[in-house]
Amino acid sequence: MNTETISLGFAASYARLVADHVSALDLPTDSVLAALGLAQEDLGGELAGRWVPASSLAQALDCAIALSGDPLVTLHMAQQVRPAHLGALGYTLISCTQFEGGLALFERLQSMVCTQLHAVHQFQGSHLVSHLSTVGDVPRHTGLWVFTMASRLAFARWVSGRRLEPEQVCLPCPAPPASQVVVLNRWFGCALQFDALAATERVPAAWLALPNPNADEQLHRVMGAMTDMQWARHVQDEHRLVALLRQHISARLKKGRVPLLDDISPALEDALGCSARQLQRRLAEHRLSFKNLVEQVRRDQVLHELKHTGLPLTEVASRAAYAEPSSMHRAVRRWTGMTPLAVRQEGAS
Repeated sequence: MNTETISLGFAASYARLVADHVSALDLPTDSVLAALGLAQEDLGGELAGRWVPASSLAQALDCAIALSGDPLVTLHMAQQVRPAHLGALGYTLISCTQFEGGLALFERLQSMVCTQLHAVHQFQGSHLVSHLSTVGDVPRHTGLWVFTMASRLAFARWVSGRRLEPEQVCLPCPAPPASQVVVLNRWFGCALQFDALAATERVPAAWLALPNPNADEQLHRVMGAMTDMQWARHVQDEHRLVALLRQHISARLKKGRVPLLDDISPALEDALGCSARQLQRRLAEHRLSFKNLVEQVRRDQVLHELKHTGLPLTEVASRAAYAEPSSMHRAVRRWTGMTPLAVRQEGAS
């Protein structure tokens, strides 16, 4: 299998929200659907197993902005996210007895919703901090990141029945005009920070102790079983398996470590139900190697950050776990035939 053809992105059931909102405004959806890679009949059909790359979702959001004439339409459509947009996982999450259990479930199964973002949640004192790392080409597109971060908060508000307000939200994209920032700050309930290195949220840890008004043990049991079946199919598919591996590889690279399969096998064993040896065998069956996957993730990350960020070359190298910038320089030469500076200049042109 050629890993270049692997589909990374957002679940089509989630990305379809853009077309659904445009249709609800009684506007033509042709350009939005074309950007998403969907057809008209997909609006009411089954989309399991289909994915929309982040770059395509960003294009669809641009189409929605142009059609509606509303630069904040991404915020409005994010507020419409419901369990159905997350599939069986959405209903499993909303029926959890405790929000803490729902958070743990989402962290384990999040690649059922998106394979290009990987959220890690950490407790820091009385706060819960979420870090969203990217995999592959996720543009620093303001509409895309407003839609993504607002939909996370909107879903939490809808489930809890409360106007939850985070203490900090950082977005890795340019700030929109000041008048739009005022509206966004008011809706989020905090001053957004733009042009961040990565997307992060900081919220009170006390949120996890809030009662869930939608808790339903029977629904949770039924939808949980369905989610487990979907997850089993999800990880048996080689494309989804590689997407999951890429998420774990990317997270470790950004911590300055070149991962070995043994490093991530405990987390994967819990998620996939197979040992490192079994995982190695599955990769071999598809003519893949873990070493080559690490190289691919490294390449995608470095080239993306050279083209789309102003990070110093030393930091780009460090975030890809290169001990020396010169090692990254040689790698970029090997991948592109160009120097890192030339790649950056080409991306800016």
